[in-house]
Formats: sequence, C-alpha cells, structure tokens
Amino acid sequence: MSDFNKYCEEAAKEALPDSEDEEDIGDEDTCSAQDLAAEFQLKYKPQDEVSVSLQREYVLSLAADQEFSRMAAGLSNSAVHIYNLDSGAGKLENFSYLPPTDSPQHVSICGVRFLDEGPHNILVGTTDGYVRLYDLRLRGEQARFKYTQHPNVPPVPKSLSCFDRNANGRIICCGTEQFHSNAFLVFFDVRERQQMGVYFESHEDDITSLRFHAQNPDLLATGSVDGLVNVFDVKEPDEDEALLNTFNTESSVYRLAWHKNVYDKDIISCVTTTGDFKSYECEEGDEVASFERQDVTAAIRRKKAANFNLINAHNQDDGGVFLLAGTNFNKGEILRSVSVTSKNSLQPLANFQGNKQIVRDSLFDSKRSLLFTGGESGIVTVWTQDASGTAVSSEKLKAKKEKKSRKQTPY
Repeated sequence: MSDFNKYCEEAAKEALPDSEDEEDIGDEDTCSAQDLAAEFQLKYKPQDEVSVSLQREYVLSLAADQEFSRMAAGLSNSAVHIYNLDSGAGKLENFSYLPPTDSPQHVSICGVRFLDEGPHNILVGTTDGYVRLYDLRLRGEQARFKYTQHPNVPPVPKSLSCFDRNANGRIICCGTEQFHSNAFLVFFDVRERQQMGVYFESHEDDITSLRFHAQNPDLLATGSVDGLVNVFDVKEPDEDEALLNTFNTESSVYRLAWHKNVYDKDIISCVTTTGDFKSYECEEGDEVASFERQDVTAAIRRKKAANFNLINAHNQDDGGVFLLAGTNFNKGEILRSVSVTSKNSLQPLANFQGNKQIVRDSLFDSKRSLLFTGGESGIVTVWTQDASGTAVSSEKLKAKKEKKSRKQTPY
C-alpha cells in the first residue's frame, strides 16, 4: 500500500465531523454499468494526488496562473500550499507554503488568486478581513489590504466572505457578510496600496461570490444569499450608475463564473446553494439555461437528489460549458460531468473514477483537458483523460431571448 493510500485510510478513521461523516442515504446509478460507460464516453483517472494536511483541513479554494505552471490550494485553517505543475506529466511538485494566520480566533481562507498572468504574485484572502499580497520570489508579505472605516459609509464588518482581482491586476474587490442590514463590496487599488470605495446598496444579505470578467477589467459580477446576481461597471464611482443588470435566481448564490456564447456574448452562470444551475446573457439579461438540482442529478445518472453536490461550471476549449457534479454518497466517490447543450438539455460527458473525497473546488485547463480538484479530505487531485476514453465535442451555449430579469426579492 502506498504512503498516500495509507494516509487516506488513516485520515478517514480519524476524521473530524463533516459531510463525509454523515450517514449515507441509499443511492445508486439509474442505468447499468455498460450503459454508464457508453454514455460517459470520456474517462478520467487520477494522474497525481497530494495530501495538503495531516489534520484533515478542507481544501476550500484552488487557483492557477494563466499557463497552469503553478497552482495554489487554500485551506480551511487559512494556510496555502503552492505547487509547481508539470502539465505534460500531470504531476505536482511542492514549491512553497504560506502558514496559517496567527490569530486567537479561527480564521479560514476566503479565496486564493494569482494577481496577474504570471506565477509569482499571489493574493490570499482570509475571513479575518485581510487580503495579503505575496511575491513568491521574496520572503514575507509585500502588501496587506484591510478596510479602514470611512465616516460617510455605514459600519463595515471586520470579516470577509470572498474576493477577486480584476483582469489587469489593478483592483481588488472584497465581499462581506451582512452587517447592520448592509452587505458591502469594498474596493482597493493594488498599485497605490489603498482603499478606493464601497458599494453597499445593491445586496441585502451576505456576499457569497464575486468574479471579475477575465478580459474586461471593469466588469464585475457579484452574488449573494439574497438570491441576486448583480453586474457592475466598476469605472463608475456611483453605485447606481455602476449597476448594469440584476438577475434574480430565486435561491441563494453559491458560485459565479463567466462564459461566452456562440455569438461571443458574455454569459454569467450561477451555482446555487440548493444545487441548481442558472445562466444569463449579461447585457440583455435573458436567461440562457436553467436546471434544478434533480435535473442535474438525473443527468449524472444518479437516483437520490438528496446526495447530489453541484461543484462548478467550466469552459471547454471548443466554447462549450460543462458542469462538474458529485454526490456525498460513500465519501464522495461519484464524480461526473455533463455538457450544457441547450437551454433545457444536459448531455453526459465524463466519468472521474477513483475519487476519494467530497470535492469543494475545481479548476479546468481546457488546453490540456486537465481537471484539478480539492476537497474535504485535504487532497488535491490532478485528473487526466484515460487513453481508452473517446473524445466528445460539446455543443456551445446558445443564448435565447426570454423575458428580461427584474430586480426583486426572491422570496
């Protein structure tokens, strides 16, 4: 038995209470093994796996530089492990380690992002209210961003829930929990090392996800427990002028992502906390796709929606979008993906065999078809296509005009 497999067995025995420890709800595939193999024609296998913590800390956030030459894994104890990646071999090599925040209170990671296209500068956000900038070629922090209260702004909480940086690495935006009936988007200028301003009128509950557009440095999407997805032009200092569009998911937002449709229009997608998937045409506000939890459960060919876990939405090299989904059954062993082929259609795509944990975050290198996952057993896995798998081309997202969304309370 390998040292890594021995670690996995010992960690499972000594695990702290988490979703892997919950009693399994009986579950099974809705088709035979032969039909499953025929439908999920892409087969993925673990090419490399590393354990990031012997204390069973969760991997909550993954990030990679533009070329996928370096990767970072942020943990539930606020530590960050950084690896060099041999993408040709699909192997991870230890490069650096940023220790947990020194605090008497429990501090967790709320995001990890490389500042620019290169592999050297990394931003680490923690729930104690800090975003720290590190140059991995040097020792120690290079900058620290934390909000200082302004007299013309309502009280801002000291903690952060999420953050992102824009496409040119000039601006950081941080989201907060609700505080005194307000939820805040706080902006910092990276070069000047100072705060810029605050939006606090567009969300009514905790900010759970925010994502800058990958090419347009001024376009920002934010999501909240209030169920709203807002799109801002951050060039505008006035919040009302900056707000371009609002979409009502009628749920609670968990994760946002940007995509392009066949007409090169910007699409914003949302995974909700209830396991639903929705996407919208950014400018016109039209709904592009909508799938409820049970729809995606059926698409990955599982019976019990209660076990289902929708993880992420990823862009493919041909312009298509796929959903990565798993279950909590048997410590998360089921991990599969489905293509979004139309507004109302999901197509089985890939089966990831040999998964050892409930996955919390994922990255996809579309050029090399590599998937990276991290999760509740403290494992980072590099997935590569099995040579026996058959390549399947996904259809691209097609935007269809529907009734325009209006800003309203989802309840």
